[in-house]
Amino acid sequence: MKPHRLFIAVRSFSGEAKSGGEVKVSKGSLLRQEDPHRASSEGSFWAKVLDTEKVVRVSSSAVKELTGTHAGLLEAVTNGEERLGLFNQERLMRRLSSLQRGDPVRVQITSASGQKVQGIVRYRGPIEKNKRDTSIIFGVELVGSAAGKGFTDGSFKGQKFFSCQENCGVFVPVNRIEPDDSVKGSPPAPPGGNARECTRIQLTSGDPLSSPGLEIGDRVFFKMEDSTPTGTVVYCNYLPKKMETGVFVGIHLDKPVGSWDGYFKERKLCHIPAPEYGILLPISKVQKEQPDRSPEALDSSTSPPSSAFFDCSSPPSIRYPPRMEGCSPKEPSSLLHSLGSEKQKGRNGERKEEEEEEGGEEDKEEEDEPYEHHLLEINSMVEVNYPPIYGVIRWIGDLLDMEETIAGLELEEPLSSGCTDGQYRGVRYFHCPPNKALFVRLRRCRPDSRFGMEQNLENPVLRCNSLDFHVYTSAKVEEDTPPPPLGDRGMEHLLGWKKGIQGHCNSCYLDATLFCMFTFSSVLDSMLLRPADKNDGESYTETRDLLRTEIVNPLRKNGYVCATKVMALRKVLETAGHSSGFTSEEKDPEEFLTLLFRVLKMDPLFQIRSAGKDPHGCIFYQIFTEGHPTQAVPTVQQLLEGSLITADLKFTEAPSCLILQMPRNGKNFKAFRTIQPSLLLDITDLLEDTPRECCICQGLAVTECLDCYGDHSFGFGHIKQFCGTCSQQVHKHRARRCHQPRPLHLPEELSRMGHLPNVIPRQTMQLFAILCIETSHYVAFTRHGSDVHQWLFFDSMADREGGLNGFNIPRVTTCSEVADYLELSPKELQDLDPKTLPPCARRLLCDAYMCFYHSPSLGLYK
Repeated sequence: MKPHRLFIAVRSFSGEAKSGGEVKVSKGSLLRQEDPHRASSEGSFWAKVLDTEKVVRVSSSAVKELTGTHAGLLEAVTNGEERLGLFNQERLMRRLSSLQRGDPVRVQITSASGQKVQGIVRYRGPIEKNKRDTSIIFGVELVGSAAGKGFTDGSFKGQKFFSCQENCGVFVPVNRIEPDDSVKGSPPAPPGGNARECTRIQLTSGDPLSSPGLEIGDRVFFKMEDSTPTGTVVYCNYLPKKMETGVFVGIHLDKPVGSWDGYFKERKLCHIPAPEYGILLPISKVQKEQPDRSPEALDSSTSPPSSAFFDCSSPPSIRYPPRMEGCSPKEPSSLLHSLGSEKQKGRNGERKEEEEEEGGEEDKEEEDEPYEHHLLEINSMVEVNYPPIYGVIRWIGDLLDMEETIAGLELEEPLSSGCTDGQYRGVRYFHCPPNKALFVRLRRCRPDSRFGMEQNLENPVLRCNSLDFHVYTSAKVEEDTPPPPLGDRGMEHLLGWKKGIQGHCNSCYLDATLFCMFTFSSVLDSMLLRPADKNDGESYTETRDLLRTEIVNPLRKNGYVCATKVMALRKVLETAGHSSGFTSEEKDPEEFLTLLFRVLKMDPLFQIRSAGKDPHGCIFYQIFTEGHPTQAVPTVQQLLEGSLITADLKFTEAPSCLILQMPRNGKNFKAFRTIQPSLLLDITDLLEDTPRECCICQGLAVTECLDCYGDHSFGFGHIKQFCGTCSQQVHKHRARRCHQPRPLHLPEELSRMGHLPNVIPRQTMQLFAILCIETSHYVAFTRHGSDVHQWLFFDSMADREGGLNGFNIPRVTTCSEVADYLELSPKELQDLDPKTLPPCARRLLCDAYMCFYHSPSLGLYK
């Protein structure tokens, strides 16, 4: 079947919709041709707008076709104008298309960060599990001063694409990456041409899986026993519905030594005259004929590299956790034995051949009837070995030296040997007490038999329905419900077990975020109340009403929401946002917030501007740190000021709600051991066009100096603004003569007054919630009153009832003890060992992921 052609709109236009009416198509939109055989004589054709899923009649003059890798690169860009701008820069696109794994680049970590930092390309290709995804995303390892400012270790949604230290990797589309010309060896712009490139995985030259880029018609050869057959490439692409296995090459052989007819699962991939003249191989096993790598040269070589034809059954898209060189303690023999008898056989060369054969038969028998381990998931209760050892699955993934999927178990009882605290060969995969972590093949795990007969595991998404969850159901509340009154009386109906939002199937990121947003604050209620207009579809009304009547109102009125209501919201968001995985996979809070705001068509919470540039709307702000001493305990106030000043950013106006993402995600890599959330956030000096007082004489400030911010001689780490006289005095110092103070933008009436009013207005925001993460599990802290000691702790999966098909039980508890540590000075906190802190205080101070601030006065009219 001929693939659908992809087009880009070079201008905005309106076209006839297939369902009736007219559809507006913005310039830069991507369109996929619906039926190439039914184009009209006028040159128009039907195409689906990928951003809106609308089918519209398109004039050929309004679009241009995308071909080759340009299509995949631009498909990953979400902003239409940026997409079109890249498309029009043909030379730049050719250069970006030539980026390969190992190339030095400069990358913009987030769309709001503005500046680009140094990195190295480690992966290029699709990252969604959706097999139809053809967009090309770059996985980049951050290096130099940017190391630690990323958000991944090479994993995305539970799948490993490359390996790097925690928070040293990012995944970005092509509009946020550029070749680093300052590094020797960055790729030059390739010559123009229309040669068709095949889809392929980019790998470094030192990787045993590497292979030159192949095109249809290339001459290739491969290793087959003692011979090196040759042939011509007739197919080079992913296999249908098997994208996770990597790129395969179909070869028309010169000699009849093959056994492939050109079909895969009854689907024709290419024409092969006879099966003996065809073969289908992974691209890693195919070599392109070159003068120095021809079959003859290979056969004549006296010492060919042993890795040239490395036989690896793993797909080219590498999914194993990183190997920590030089940090591999000796593993206990029982732990190694649990990971595979084959490895033990390889190490013990004295084992008799008969015993190996006998062991192989036993393994074969066990593999014939394995438990259907794809039904097991994180937190499944399982048993292994005979007699059984019981535990809970805490991690599932691939290890570098194992060909099978591995499960990390937290055992009920510690073992004297063979177990760790969640580490394997020096790399931590989860946390648990010492001697209770056991790593085993996932197929060796069985459901815990102590819960009666082996349960028929059900699909957790389908099982999340009102019938199965009838004992845990929550009522719908139609009337608009404000947050409960602040104080001890307002939180009584929220305390205890089966309170808050019930978690189910990796929903903790969403449960905790919703609890933070709505339980005791109404600052975000505008997304619940906006009436639908003519531009809103059914998905808007359905999402808004579901969030309001099934989740927020019941939570505020009754203190509890069933998991079925949250699952309904996840399904609506997944469908309306065209984003897969929201019903079952682990996601991040920022992914949820971005999708929720997009589906509900909410305005950004605030506008932020870099000097001399247009403002940029944001839902949350990711704090970046540079130059802050990591051994100190910073406050959120200090981190926010330092991040904005370093990036030369200002808020265009005071926001009513501000969500700040901390500069680390609570996993292995932490920028700071402890962060102290500021109960009151002063943003006066971070706003444009706001009167500010001179930091020396308290007069009306007319200039500010970013260079003075890092001056250790006076007030290090504080924002510096001066009146005219003080600015002249300060910058007479020989160490500050090179500084470049700049004028402040003041309201016109204040510029005429020349002095501040008696009462200096300060713009402050109150902390009302904190979202925390530990070992991929999100929990929430919320304030339920004005007193600093009025804090609640929420966990949507605090306990579990039943076995594999059981139910999570949420819980809300008081945690007034955290206030004692929030009121300590940073110096006092620095002297404390986090291990000695109470559990809630430790989680709040050491694992903060997002801090939620609001301005009660601005929230009344914003």
